[in-house]
Amino acid sequence: MKKTLSILLILFQSTILFSQSLDSIPTDKSVVYFTRASALGALINFTYFDGEKVIGRFNGPKYMKYVCDPGKHLFWARSENKSFVDAELKAGEIYIIDVIPRMGGLKASVKITPVDKAVYNMKRIQKLLSKREPETFTKLELDELQNEMSNVIIRGMEKYNDLKNKDKEINFLKPEMTVSKEDLIFVKKKKN
Repeated sequence: MKKTLSILLILFQSTILFSQSLDSIPTDKSVVYFTRASALGALINFTYFDGEKVIGRFNGPKYMKYVCDPGKHLFWARSENKSFVDAELKAGEIYIIDVIPRMGGLKASVKITPVDKAVYNMKRIQKLLSKREPETFTKLELDELQNEMSNVIIRGMEKYNDLKNKDKEINFLKPEMTVSKEDLIFVKKKKN
């Protein structure tokens, strides 16, 4: 009985702590979680963008919570390559873009994928979100990254426009591909 009570208390406390970080979703904004749940290429930084704006950079199994205006966005990530997601976001909603590292020889590449909870295996993402706090960046850090990435942004926009002009398919984060706060919490299934 004591063991069960202790487990329930720990689960309750961790759920409360995790829920507190999720509660701050403004009704006039959208939230996009960029999750990197895989440890593959853990030392390699990926830089994240919203159009021509740098929004973060991190390595390893981590995530960031990006609060932005609803509407159309071009999200992309950069490593040895560039990966793009067009997005249409609704106000007051939560979305996930999964960041998938890929290794090939000595090069690391990145693929970002919009998450549709109806078909996507959320377990690794839920575990990541339950174990860690989101990566955060100061205005100064983002300003420095913005300056550092100025040429990368120009080439990234050229690459995106080239893909669009060649009618290459670019992943799309649809307005209805939302997740709830509860979808983000890992719940261990009981064995029968």
